[in-house]
Amino acid sequence: MSDQRPSAVDAIIEENAALRDEVDEVSEERDAANRQAADLASVIEERAEAEDGVELVDGSELSAITAERDSYLADSQRLAADFANYRKQSEKRVADAAAAQSAGLVRNLLPVLDACDSAIGQDPESAVLPIRSALIGELERSGLELLAPEAGEPFDPEQHEAVMHDTEAADDDAPDGPHIAEVFRAGYVWKGKVVRPAMVKVVG
Repeated sequence: MSDQRPSAVDAIIEENAALRDEVDEVSEERDAANRQAADLASVIEERAEAEDGVELVDGSELSAITAERDSYLADSQRLAADFANYRKQSEKRVADAAAAQSAGLVRNLLPVLDACDSAIGQDPESAVLPIRSALIGELERSGLELLAPEAGEPFDPEQHEAVMHDTEAADDDAPDGPHIAEVFRAGYVWKGKVVRPAMVKVVG
């Protein structure tokens, strides 16, 4: 029997369901607090509008009722804020986990793209070409971008991996500062984040 381990997204979804149950209970308590606060407000209004302006509630009792009402309202506002924060954090965690899983899948597919590129480099008419085109097209629609710098571009350590480095430029017309002299392997960006930097030779 195969070992099926729950993914990070599945674990967060389960945790999300459990937390949502807790939030539902808290929401019920909040609604009950709102109803009690509304009932207390109605009592205060009825007593304030008693016939002939007779004050049926003394000052201390009225203050106690008002304080209790304010306490319920404060609890309701706190619970609403807690629920909103929980929902934002939960949605972010699920989105981050899903993005990490999809980025991992893309990294696993990069050697396949490299093998396709190698086959096409040896035979431009290779039958692998349409397969690579279909695969890269689908990945690009989902958020993949090719990172293929050209010679002369400035070296960016966040996007390029220098595997060779010459300290002096080849000629006087070369750009100032470290720049790319040769690209050995393309890199890829997945949904705005570099999943593999381009492998390059740097000069300067």
